[in-house]
Amino acid sequence: MSRSKKRWLSGIAVFLLLVAAGVYFFDWNLLRGPIARRVEHATGRSFAINGDLHVRLSMTPRITMNGLALGNAAWAKEPMMADIGRLEFTVELLPLLGGRVVLPELSLSEARVSLEKNAQGVPNWQFDTTSKDPNKPLPSIGALTLDRAHIDYRDPTIKTDVATDLSTIPAGEKNEGRLKVSAKGRVKGLQSSVDGTVGSVLALDRADKPYPITLRAALGSTRASVDGTLLDPLHLKGESLRFDLEGSDLAQLFPLIGVPLPPTPPYKLSGQLDHSGDVWTFRKFAGRVGNSDLAGDFGVDRGQTPQLITADLNSRNLDMKDLGGLVGADRGEAKASPKPPPSDRVLPQEPFSLEKLRVANADVKFRGERIVTEKLPLEKMVVTLKLRDGVLSLEPLNFGVAGGNLVSQIRMDAREQLIKTNVDMAVKQVRLEKLFPAFRLSQANAGVITGRTKLATTGNSVAAMLSKADGDMALMMEGGSVSELLVRLLNLDVANALPVLLTGDRQLPVRCMVAHLAGKSGDFKVQTLVLDTGKAVVTGSGGIDFANEALDLSLVSKSKSFSLAALRGPIHIKGTFKNPKVGPDIGKALGRGAVAVGLGIVTGGVGALLPLIDLGGAKDSDCAKLISEATPPAQQQQATSAKR
Repeated sequence: MSRSKKRWLSGIAVFLLLVAAGVYFFDWNLLRGPIARRVEHATGRSFAINGDLHVRLSMTPRITMNGLALGNAAWAKEPMMADIGRLEFTVELLPLLGGRVVLPELSLSEARVSLEKNAQGVPNWQFDTTSKDPNKPLPSIGALTLDRAHIDYRDPTIKTDVATDLSTIPAGEKNEGRLKVSAKGRVKGLQSSVDGTVGSVLALDRADKPYPITLRAALGSTRASVDGTLLDPLHLKGESLRFDLEGSDLAQLFPLIGVPLPPTPPYKLSGQLDHSGDVWTFRKFAGRVGNSDLAGDFGVDRGQTPQLITADLNSRNLDMKDLGGLVGADRGEAKASPKPPPSDRVLPQEPFSLEKLRVANADVKFRGERIVTEKLPLEKMVVTLKLRDGVLSLEPLNFGVAGGNLVSQIRMDAREQLIKTNVDMAVKQVRLEKLFPAFRLSQANAGVITGRTKLATTGNSVAAMLSKADGDMALMMEGGSVSELLVRLLNLDVANALPVLLTGDRQLPVRCMVAHLAGKSGDFKVQTLVLDTGKAVVTGSGGIDFANEALDLSLVSKSKSFSLAALRGPIHIKGTFKNPKVGPDIGKALGRGAVAVGLGIVTGGVGALLPLIDLGGAKDSDCAKLISEATPPAQQQQATSAKR
């Protein structure tokens, strides 16, 4: 090798050594100013590196910064958006050439971050910059380690203020490498807390690595816990988590998650929480709501507008009291109004939520295998609920009742401020001996009850709807039997009621029973009310006023046989739904008694019997005609349904 070539190579070696020595002994703190100016230009905020800056060069350089401070928005509560005691990370050089930032390791120590929105909903992480690239990908992080990190989040628009502490669990401890989470504050006005651990935040952007999560949360009176694994946690995709949920009222979840649920008694449910795309599913859950068991699947698709709720629910033992929130009878814990319903009313006064009827579409199926109720002989319940753009339909709502069915088609249109409701309810093959099991009726006396109710109304509560309802109610029975004592007492038939009391009551066969009421604006008047037995014909008049929850009915019994002492005063049913009053027309009965006394004085006692003698003679009712007159409302509805 020539001498000149050797000198040239020696010069290059000396130069490289000088460069290496310069880099090794370079004071990286000289770059703090240029870096700060670059960050300030990118964010529009003040930025400073107040501590040492050090770089260890390699194909994946390690960079360490101390004392970082990022200024906050001018309107923010805190002067600094972020204070970081120490930031350390490694970066891959080759991906940088393609515009990608890959950080195999990222470590934060003593970090305090303030995230908040102002009253107009503008976040402080929205930076005022002129060079915005919404398509620029976020850095890819391999491993994140946090040591005593603290994040404050405030959003006055939803009454939320939460403080969160985060730390990576050190080696040697249980769940080492995982992230410990502890948060307290208020979420949407409710006192809240979260505690637990999540994965080590390794490869957050990888969908092929299970990500463990164990968290317990409390929001007001609601308690929730999740335990399981996530896939692709950065995008919350592919979860398969054990999810437990309990609280005092399901309706309290609406302001938290935006899913409309009715008021309920306390509940406790457990199942699997899944998430794929925009669809969240609470699968194979089981638990209790009040005194009822509840199981099934519940899903919400937030990708549709409005969101779509789907559910397939089942209850083996359903307590009817637990369904009170569906009709406004149970106001629930979530109801903010302190004003209780009127004490003299029994119809549900609580208005249906127009917001809840409009915020989602729904397809819900529910089946109650066995119904627990104090008085009504209900056996089962099947309902299909559909909600489309503010129009709710129950088609059908089917109750098993005393061996028969009570089948309803209900449509509620909540697109305007007043809900328009149409009800078509059919009573099918209800058996009298099961409706009144205490009577111990024989099969020969077992009547079958049928009927139909058709109503059209407006109003935002059950009480308001019934107070404005127009329509017809018809109920019919052929066969069966009733109490002889009851029929005698309706006629104030003292002579024939006394032997029944002494020898025991018995059942009288019923030729027919027909009740037909027609209503306008909640005031339903009796069109036909007849009970025809072998002993008497009972007829009724008057009406039922749903607007005032008032009763005004009169029953008159006409005997078909002779009676020595019958006062024949009508029986009045008056008062309110809550406090009904049943009693004879004392005025007329006393009038007949006074006449009897007067005649007794004149005739020496024989004449006293004349006003009390009932010769009977009531004729059998034309049952076929009465039933025909009461049936048109049902027939008209069937014809209308056939045309649809």
